[in-house]
Amino acid sequence: MKTRFFYMMALVCSTLFFSSFTVSSVDEITEIKDQQDKILLSRTGGTTRGVTGVEVTATTDGKTAVAISVTDFTGTAVVQIIGGRTSAQYSFYVNEMGYEVINIGTLREATYTIRIILDNEVFEGTFVKVPIIR
Repeated sequence: MKTRFFYMMALVCSTLFFSSFTVSSVDEITEIKDQQDKILLSRTGGTTRGVTGVEVTATTDGKTAVAISVTDFTGTAVVQIIGGRTSAQYSFYVNEMGYEVINIGTLREATYTIRIILDNEVFEGTFVKVPIIR
């Protein structure tokens, strides 16, 4: 009876121990994937007087789309994508908050520079376009 209880407790403890590793590894993979989706943008231009508060974020799946989000800005946002022996330019209007998805499915496989221009401020970053496997 004591031996059976000991084996049952050992089985329960080992199950709990190994399941914790499985959950943490799935969380790590998700975190790595989330980091790959974000495009790091650096800001250039603008004035040194005061903080504008404009926030620009860009994400991509690397295959078909680039999503751009602009907050605290009113005006026209110009997006330039340069690289891979090609370039493209898009624009969209922002009224305090704007969101645009740009199709990159037709671009070649390469490393691209994305430039988002808001009046006199320029946000620039890079992303990698991977091939779409069919």
